[in-house]
Amino acid sequence: MNLHTPGNGLFETHVTWEDIEKDMLRELQTKASFGPRKSAKDLAEGIGFLSKMLLIDPDWQNADKELPKRFVVKILTQMIVANMTAEMSAIGDSATDYGESYKKAHNTEVLVYNYLIKHSHGRVLLPKIYHTKSFTESNPLKGYIIMEYLGNARADFCSSFDINSVKEVFPTIAAMEAMSLKFTTEERNQFTTTFYQQFYGKMCEDNVFVKSIEMLRTLDDGRFNKKVDKLEAYANHMLDPVKVDRLADDLGMQRVLCHGDLWTGNVLWVKEDNNELKANAIIDFQCAHLGCPAVDIASMLLSCLSGKDRQEHWTELLELFYSNLKEEVGDMKMPYTFEQLKESYCQCLPFIGFTFLPFMIPFLDKMRKENIEENKQKLESLLERMDYLLDDMISFYKRNKEKNLQTVTVPGKQFGSSKLAN
Repeated sequence: MNLHTPGNGLFETHVTWEDIEKDMLRELQTKASFGPRKSAKDLAEGIGFLSKMLLIDPDWQNADKELPKRFVVKILTQMIVANMTAEMSAIGDSATDYGESYKKAHNTEVLVYNYLIKHSHGRVLLPKIYHTKSFTESNPLKGYIIMEYLGNARADFCSSFDINSVKEVFPTIAAMEAMSLKFTTEERNQFTTTFYQQFYGKMCEDNVFVKSIEMLRTLDDGRFNKKVDKLEAYANHMLDPVKVDRLADDLGMQRVLCHGDLWTGNVLWVKEDNNELKANAIIDFQCAHLGCPAVDIASMLLSCLSGKDRQEHWTELLELFYSNLKEEVGDMKMPYTFEQLKESYCQCLPFIGFTFLPFMIPFLDKMRKENIEENKQKLESLLERMDYLLDDMISFYKRNKEKNLQTVTVPGKQFGSSKLAN
């Protein structure tokens, strides 16, 4: 058995009601039990790609203290990606080959939650964590996290957020980075410094991104064809995970703790009275690593903002984030300068843009084929963001080429090129 085949647990995972009940009774120190009307609902259907986010109503029986009425269980599974790629034919069978990498990612998330709970002193937006279970040799199929249910907070992938909403996330990123400056050598050694090679290297070798580019030609009557032609010409030079992993070192920046997958779906938002969305919690730390801080900023701006807002305001948003970081760092030495942050943003953006394509394009294709009236506005918003995303990937690539910025390689393996394409 493995993570990309159906299990006998909740929603075809390998995690059962008995697993969850046993853990919660122990953590809550109660003799209560789950009742006959217990239920589980998938909160991340159509949003999450590597995990099931299940809202659990335990129907408590014989409660002997105040207990959470509902809570969330996040379960790692490859079934979502396997099913999606089978339907979309975007990535192919190789999507099922990453089981060990996904397990390591889950265990990293458990590690990060433990560190943040211990060191962040409430300065990082987090849900309450009840229990975590890592993958081990003796536990190869059941990796999950039980956490607080935050009520009206929700993830959102389709909406374009206003600039004020995006700013809400900056203090948490800054607090994480500042916290990591205090890590001991032993603590730093628990985090990978080659995340992009580990997670995306095989995808590059398997041509996952190239196949994704081809799917762009099928969207919106060939709207993106000219840009696809350019991307195909530049792809081998943009797709350099080694360069992204080494970017902080190459620019003389101190490596900091990065979320690694900080897009809109990994932020829980609450709508306020003025209809603005306020960040309520940051989740999904599976891709956390020690690296270049620009990757988190680039991911947030690419996934949250309309293309127009991002192109007009990215510099001032970087300035705001840097001021947040100064406040968090306090009397410690700053890990990098603003100019280094700005340069690293420009250099990593083409690659970060590519990381969105294997998941964003099948999602767009599915929405288009369903042709549901209520999805039409969302679809157009996403198509607009895709248009601007491709523009930015191409323009920043050309900018880097004009500065003669060369990619880097490792012995025996080359993802990019030492000479940038025209």
